[in-house]
Amino acid sequence: MQVAIGIVVVALVIYAAIKGFQLYIDKQVKQLTARQQALVKQAQATDFEKIERLNLTGGSLAKLEALQNDDQTMQNNHLPAIIEKLAQIQTQAKSVRFVDARQNVKKVSASLDDIEQQIATTRKGLDALKAADEAHRQAVASLEKKYQDLRKTLLSQNFSFGPSIDKLEDRLANLESDFDKFSQLAKAGDHDAAETVLDQLRHDTSALETDIDRIPPIYKDLVSGFPDQLKELQTGYNQLVDQHFHFEVNSIEPEITALLQAIDDNTKALGELRLDDAENGNHAIEKRIDHLYDIMQTEIDAKAVVVEKQDDISKFLNHAMNQNHHLQIELDRLAQSYTLNNHEVERTRELNEQLKTIESTYQADMTALTSKQAVYSEIAAHYQDQDDQLKGIEEEQVAINDGVAGLAAEETKAHDTLQRFDFEIHAIKRQVENLNLPGLPQDYLDYFMVVTKEIEKLDHDINKLVINMDDITKQLIVIQADMATLKEKTTDLIDSAILAEQLLQYANRYKTNHEDVQAASEEAQHLFNDEHEYARSLEVIASAIDKVDPGAYKRIEDSYYASHPDESEQ
Repeated sequence: MQVAIGIVVVALVIYAAIKGFQLYIDKQVKQLTARQQALVKQAQATDFEKIERLNLTGGSLAKLEALQNDDQTMQNNHLPAIIEKLAQIQTQAKSVRFVDARQNVKKVSASLDDIEQQIATTRKGLDALKAADEAHRQAVASLEKKYQDLRKTLLSQNFSFGPSIDKLEDRLANLESDFDKFSQLAKAGDHDAAETVLDQLRHDTSALETDIDRIPPIYKDLVSGFPDQLKELQTGYNQLVDQHFHFEVNSIEPEITALLQAIDDNTKALGELRLDDAENGNHAIEKRIDHLYDIMQTEIDAKAVVVEKQDDISKFLNHAMNQNHHLQIELDRLAQSYTLNNHEVERTRELNEQLKTIESTYQADMTALTSKQAVYSEIAAHYQDQDDQLKGIEEEQVAINDGVAGLAAEETKAHDTLQRFDFEIHAIKRQVENLNLPGLPQDYLDYFMVVTKEIEKLDHDINKLVINMDDITKQLIVIQADMATLKEKTTDLIDSAILAEQLLQYANRYKTNHEDVQAASEEAQHLFNDEHEYARSLEVIASAIDKVDPGAYKRIEDSYYASHPDESEQ
């Protein structure tokens, strides 16, 4: 009983599955049928007649016929075949051939996709044919208007094109011939062939329009602008020559002749429609003409400069020469009393030679002006250079004069300083002698003699017939430093000697009871009397006394410096 029930259940499941799949396939067939019918309507709605009325020919006609053939094949074969395939799918579903039915559903869907794409391609192709026809009709109208405008321009303004008018008209004629060819192809409906001609036509027409715009300004410069300027230049040059102007290089008249030839050459280039060459040639001519104007204007401006600066340069030169003469006299006088270490005499002579060269150039320029042979720009350049040189010479003269101006004052100051040094060395000597010391340390005596000899040498050198103030100044600086050191050494010597004597006297109270003090006192006395080492003597006795009487040395030292404030400050 259970087995029978199981078989019934399985059979029911299988039956339900079959029915469900058959319903699914039936639904798919209905959807595909609806798509097929919609595509039939789309295909039938495609308007070939409108395009046929354009009377296409050539490649355009071939494109139209291909589209028509593809459309007929689609409507007569492909779309009806879809119906047959759908009927086959239904039969396969009823026969429980599920795999075949499902695969065919996919194939039919793909076929409908292809048909849909084909209908869209056909319509796009028809639209392109229609657009090409419309574009070519518009191009015909547009180009025809352009040709009429170009012809009108060439006829009404032929004087603006000069020698290029013939070739421009030839180009216009060629364009009209190509336009006729294009127009015929367009009207005949051969839009593919017409498109090729149209591209070239547009390029050539644009080029002609550009050239027609470029030529008038080029020709205007050649026929009137440049010739008028050259006439003006020639007139101006003649006037300047009559006014006795001269130029560095006599190139103006030859250049004017050469420019006239350049204008002729450029006019020929324009007649041959070599417009780039003509434009470049015009730019070159323009620069050359501007250069000629600049040359003449330079001389006109230079004359104004020469007239303005002539007297100033003359006065400046005379002033500089007088200054140099006085400076040489002063240097000769000073050289009899002082050694001049900075080549002042040689420098002044060199300045004199430089002034002679400036004067020679100035006189040559004056001769040229007087004889009316002057090139003003050259003289103006000379004046500028001379002005710069004279300023430099004046600065040099001032520097030389300042360098020697203080020699006498420096000598007087040096004598005063020497006298002070001499007074100070004698004062030091008296100060040391007044101590009545048993002798002096050898190093102190040596240093004292060094300073003494330095003062003696200075005294000798400063009283020579010719004084070297640089050397005198160096000696003064050295003696100043050495004198300061000698004063310091003298102060140290005096302080040490006096303090040593005081401490030796103070030590007497301790010698009886303190052998160390007795021994130190004897050693310090020996250093004082025999060795004359007063600083060492002070050190020995001070150390011994501080051991038996701490602070004694400090009290004696403070008392000493309190009564000798000058030594304390030092």
